[in-house]
This record gives sequence, C-alpha cells and structure tokens, in this order.
Amino acid sequence: MNTHGVALRKKIKIELQDEEGTKFTLALEGKVSREKLLKAVDMLEVMDVPLDRPEPKAPDEGTFFGKVSTLINTTFASGDFSSSDVAREFEERYGQPVRLSTISTYLSRLADKEALRRERFGNSWVYRRVYLKPAQVAER
Repeated sequence: MNTHGVALRKKIKIELQDEEGTKFTLALEGKVSREKLLKAVDMLEVMDVPLDRPEPKAPDEGTFFGKVSTLINTTFASGDFSSSDVAREFEERYGQPVRLSTISTYLSRLADKEALRRERFGNSWVYRRVYLKPAQVAER
C-alpha cells in the first residue's frame, strides 16, 4: 500500500554483470513476495551469477544530497513516500528549512538514475527505493 491507501503493482528488476561483461537481467512483476524474491536470488546463484557488488560509497552527510540520501536509506528504507514526507523529515532531523521543489528535484534525479521508483498518484509522485541489499530482503 502506498501513503494514500492504494495498492501499487510491484515491479522488481535485478541487473547484474559478471567479470567478463555478460549482463543478466531478471524482472519480477505483480504479487512479489519475499519468498519469490529469494527464489530469484537463488536462481541467480545457481547460474553462478556473482551477487557480490562493491558497496556504493556513502554520500557525505555534510552535503545536502548526502542528507537527503541518508533519509531515504534510513527513514524511508521500505515503503512509499512523497517529496513532502522527505521535506518534513529533513526539517525535523536537520533543523533546516528546505524547499519542497528542491526535494522534488533530488528525488526526480534519483528516479532518473533508477535508484528510486516513481509512480504518478493523482497530481503528485510517490517514490519507493529500488535496491534492497540481500540482508535487508532477508529481514523483511
């Protein structure tokens, strides 16, 4: 369910590349459960697709982007959220005013980079993180 009480169709896309440059893509769509996602990961392991990825460098929390990124990865790690949700949490956590348009721009850029999934809901956007680490999937 999203923040507005409407069930969103789940889409998960896993893209991996091995040392030789071969790309593997696995897509799940519809009623995606934890069990189905774990089966997909098992299938990739059976195919000997490397699942170890270097951890992306954490953004510097001294920067505006670093603060927004930290909020998304902690407060909004799972579930749907809006730019208003992020702006409100940003102001509460960091005690700094922030323009909604600034937050919207950052979220839009992250969606363009496929770090977030974005869906239209009425006249606004609803976001959700795309990438979950295997440990996070196991915890759900």
